[in-house]
This record gives sequence, structure tokens and C-alpha cells, in this order.
Amino acid sequence: MTASSKLTLAVAGAAAALTVWSIPAVAATQIQALACFQRNHDYVNALHEHFIDTVNKANGPVSIKYRGGPEVIPWKGQGSAIQRGLVDMIYCPGTYYSGILAEGRLPGAHNRSLEEIRSNGGWDMMQEAWGKGLNSRILAWTFQNGQRFYVYTRFKPKLSKTTGIDLKGVKMRSTGLYKAFMRRMGATPIVISPSDVYSALERGVVEGLAWPWGSVNTYGWGKFLKYRVEPSFFGATMLVLVNKKKFDSMTREEKDFLEKMGRQFEKTADEAVIRLGKRDDEALAKAGVQWLKLEGEYREAYVRTIYNAKWAENDALADKFVVDYKTLKGKLYDPNK
Repeated sequence: MTASSKLTLAVAGAAAALTVWSIPAVAATQIQALACFQRNHDYVNALHEHFIDTVNKANGPVSIKYRGGPEVIPWKGQGSAIQRGLVDMIYCPGTYYSGILAEGRLPGAHNRSLEEIRSNGGWDMMQEAWGKGLNSRILAWTFQNGQRFYVYTRFKPKLSKTTGIDLKGVKMRSTGLYKAFMRRMGATPIVISPSDVYSALERGVVEGLAWPWGSVNTYGWGKFLKYRVEPSFFGATMLVLVNKKKFDSMTREEKDFLEKMGRQFEKTADEAVIRLGKRDDEALAKAGVQWLKLEGEYREAYVRTIYNAKWAENDALADKFVVDYKTLKGKLYDPNK
């Protein structure tokens, strides 16, 4: 059986399970939510603390029932699940469903603020793209200040004046967000589920990874890793999505309530992830992980390589975008920053 067939069966099986959920009779419209990460991930903790719990405690016209993470529907299938209406809400990085929606590649590679993107029309273009291509509405784009990314390795990377660090011949755990720059640095990127990273590091399948700030030691990866490369790069990729058909069926009051809670989540989510990220840093330092801080021309080459490689990859896929790619790119990214 092919990997695609297995995924289809997994999503179908999860869909069958979703249909038999027992939903209690409540006055509020209830949203069934999933996340692409495990429950103990910093981002999912923030989702509960600053969104789900806040929504439910408000006793408003909408409540949220959290049904789980990749153990319910694998992370690769959650984009398809919300597109097909098998689940009401997901909380995932855009890259996890970029095979369905090319625009999913763009959050994270942006360098304009969310305020700029909302005011210059980029937000409206994203809503159009997610609506048409993923049958979804974006409720929140979180961690604009707290979500940054780092490269972690089991060895001390060689420095390069061309790419910042030289990863020639190194196998690195990756997702679609990192593949381009890893290849530019000479690495072989391997897409591995977060739940499988521990065993991949343990068995030497990969020698490092790129990962957003936090949860590294929570997953036990710190025992294998030796270095974290700085500076950080990219930005927030975590979007709260609600199925568009579900959203459109709601009353004006319900829609306004969810939109308001989403905006509030955007403002408060950083608090949780920054707190948890600092705690993770302390644990990694105790585990012996060292910070490799690039300076001068190495730093400049590193950042330039990461962003140029990613946007060159996006440019090559311009014909696959739902909305006008060139226009949206300009609203998300300023090459002169």
C-alpha cells in the first residue's frame, strides 16, 4: 500500500470516528477542533490557555471542543480534513497543507508585520486564497513576536561566507518551510513527522533539524543535539482555521464573537510561547546545547541564503497559487528589509 493510500485510509478512519462523537446538548454552537502537534507542544498549550479556554469561559454564542492532535487525524491529513468539512477547526503551520494550497508556503517567509499585512490588503488576499483553495477562513495568525526558527545540529557546523553555515552531505529533518535553504546550504532535507524526530535522531537518520522556538527539550531531543545556530529566522506560521461552510452557516453574532476571540488570541499568544521558550532554553543549556552565534558576513550570508532560497522556491510555483502571487508576495515580503 502506498503512503498516499495509507493517509487516505487514516483520514477516512478518522472521519468515521468524527461522525460518531457524542456532542452534548449546549446552547452555544460547538466547534470541533484539532491541532497538528501533540498536546504537550508549547503551541498547543498556548492554544488552550489563550484561545480555547478563553472562548469557553466567555460563555458566548460559540464554544470549542478540543478533540486532539495527530493521533486523531495525522498532521498531513488535517488540511484535507478541514477542506472536506470533516472537522470544524484546525491549528497548524501553513506548510503542513501547502500541497493542497500553495499559499500555505508563504506564512513564515514574510517579513512584514501583521499590522502591515492587514492594512496593505495582504490579509484580504490570504482570506480569499484560503477560502477558495482550502474551504477555510483564517481566524488568527499567532506568535508574530514569539515564533522564530532555529537550526539545531548534533555537531558544530562549518562556517561559510556564501551561505553562513555549510551543511554539505548532512541529513536534516525538514518540512516544506525549510527545504529550500537546507538544499542551498548543501544538506539533504528529510520530511519527518515531529513524533518521529526522537527516533530519527537516536538512530542517526538525521543529524539536525530546523524547528520553531520551544518544545525541543520537551520532546527529549536535547539529549542528542549539541548546537543551536543563531540568528533566528522566518516568522509565525501558525494559523487558526475554521471550515468556511461552518463559518458561513453561523449567525452574525457568532461570527463576530469568533473573530473577536481570534484577534485577542493574536495579542496574547506570545505571552505563553515566550515564557515556554525561555524555559526550554534553560533546559537545553543544562543538557549541554551550545549557542553558535554567527556574526558579521557569516550572519548576513546565513539570513540572505534562508530568505532568498525560500522566495526563489515560491517564485517557481507562481502558477499554482489561487490568488495573484506577485501581488501577494509584495504585501508579505520586502526584500529591502
